[in-house]
Amino acid sequence: MKTMVVYARGPLEALRRLPAGSTRVVLWDEERAPELERAGIPFRPLSSYVDAVEHERIEQVAMAWTKAVGRRPVRAGLGMRELLRFGGGPSLWWWAELYLHHSTEATRCVRLVESFNRLLEAEAPEEVQALGLGDDEALLLSRACTAWRVLYDGPAPRPRRGRQLLLVSLRSRLNTVKTLGSALKATLLGRPPRPRQPGASRPTSVLFLSHAAFWRERLDPHSDTRVDYEHYFDRILPEAAAQPDLEPFVVAVGPGAAFRRRGLARRLGEWLRLSADTGRYVHVNRYTRLRVFRQAWRATGQARRLWRELRSAPGLLEALSHSGVRFGDLVADGFAATLLLQVPWAARSLAETDEVLRAVKPDLLALYAESSGWGRAALQAAREAGIPSVALQHGILYPTYFSYVHEPDEGECPRPTRTAVFGTAARDFLVARGGYSQGALVLTGSPKFDALLAAAARWDRAELRARLGLAPDQRLVLLASRFRGIRSTHQAVGSAFPALVRAVAGLPGTRLLVKPHPAEPAAPYEAVLRETGATSARVLPPSSDLLELLCACDLLVTVESLSAVEALALGRPVVVLNVPTNLADLVEAGAALGVPEGQDPGPALAAALSDPATRQRLSAARDAYVTAVAGGLDGQATARIVALLRSTALPRTPPRREPPAAAC
Repeated sequence: MKTMVVYARGPLEALRRLPAGSTRVVLWDEERAPELERAGIPFRPLSSYVDAVEHERIEQVAMAWTKAVGRRPVRAGLGMRELLRFGGGPSLWWWAELYLHHSTEATRCVRLVESFNRLLEAEAPEEVQALGLGDDEALLLSRACTAWRVLYDGPAPRPRRGRQLLLVSLRSRLNTVKTLGSALKATLLGRPPRPRQPGASRPTSVLFLSHAAFWRERLDPHSDTRVDYEHYFDRILPEAAAQPDLEPFVVAVGPGAAFRRRGLARRLGEWLRLSADTGRYVHVNRYTRLRVFRQAWRATGQARRLWRELRSAPGLLEALSHSGVRFGDLVADGFAATLLLQVPWAARSLAETDEVLRAVKPDLLALYAESSGWGRAALQAAREAGIPSVALQHGILYPTYFSYVHEPDEGECPRPTRTAVFGTAARDFLVARGGYSQGALVLTGSPKFDALLAAAARWDRAELRARLGLAPDQRLVLLASRFRGIRSTHQAVGSAFPALVRAVAGLPGTRLLVKPHPAEPAAPYEAVLRETGATSARVLPPSSDLLELLCACDLLVTVESLSAVEALALGRPVVVLNVPTNLADLVEAGAALGVPEGQDPGPALAAALSDPATRQRLSAARDAYVTAVAGGLDGQATARIVALLRSTALPRTPPRREPPAAAC
């Protein structure tokens, strides 16, 4: 009997007892490969079945699955799009789909089923055994075998989600209380600040929707003082403020620190503090009036009723399946959270942004991350108020960027009036996958590259390197990445960081500096350096100026970060770890070197730093890639975006001139 054994972890004795010749061992956890090799046990790694091309296909399948859940009838012939249309407002499905796709285990189940299907198709076994898989993985493998009519021998533990469902319900009720608390605090604080009083003679009012966690301080090179700046709007805000016909007004959403950097003390402090105003912005919570609470409360009640009706509905159980493999029992708590947590939050966000627009009365909404939950809420509120919007590209758009992908029947999903994109690559993606019209997309280049060009002309590279403690003859490798991925569709450097530290230590005269992502702490990197005893690496504060570091470095290492394109713009070579990642296009274009997951990055680092042929090849590919992604580098991106804001805003009506009085 041909047997396939899917092995993840556990004693190797069970593998040694398997009959040779008729058994195929598939290594699920590839970190165990050296152990199996030392034991002389033949195996095939999972990556030999699910390679980069297959991985990309599976991600596309997972996105299509989420989209299909919105359309598939689940009750009385209606799909989730229709069932989440409470009253006469928009369907809250456009917010629910984001949570379902990114914050529940549903799409992970789809990916697992697709991976198991690939194994079963390739090996065509008569029997499948599972050793050391996680409970959910083993259960899904058993169900996939049933769908393929293959004998399964292994654990298939039944899921227990009762406790998780209770916690979701309690969190939902707590969120209602928190919304009421926010409304009461906002009422006590009174009317929030606003721009100048409306009038025909006032400048064009531009409402910038920011994220509170992305406000920073830095040294102004012209005044030699510390100044505030917003990580993504950056120089656009002061440039708009300098225009006599524009009046920027900033409203921020979210906590003042990224979620992963907020401890309990900080959370309590934010809750107990009466005002969140900082002078940099007005926080959206200042607009959380009792009307906002009532809308969120009504949405919570409607979502609860819908969950009670759907939780055992055959249509929903059928929707929460893939390729004949059901997993509704595995994701019941995640689907409950989609309805009980995300849907009321969406209703609250819509009501809050509506309150902001009523109070500020802007002529234009400007924002980034416009495909996120907050972005969609702001765009929907602006659409209903008749206020045009401009979105600013804030990162690399990759083929599996779910929130930007829209199918032809998704015209209702909020999108901006116009979008400023860095280059032709983003424009082509949004037209092909996002359903955007060509006329709504404007090639502006990136303000970050404006700053990069200005910095390169202004900074003394030798002085920057000396300030970082580098000797004149030392080479600097800079790591800029996330330690942990923000979701399953994003790669991170955590698993590859120890190997990177060892590789740099093996390169004479080379130092490694780590720039953590602004939304992450430095602690995980520091822990690895302590464990490895590294002496040639150092972790910088997350607030360190990335542009200065790019100017000072000799090589950038990343996994998935826009800093890769910024490094290319400065002429620095780039090495991408853990490929395939969402920077696959950069590697495929030959503009960067890629190191597959689990491989030693040492040879790539040495080649990018020292091999003339490699450096020449990278340089030749770099220019074409930067042109496509960044639209060229002429230093005028900020000016083009400000002009776009001006041209998209509602037209200002000039003040009516009274005729001169007749002479007596």
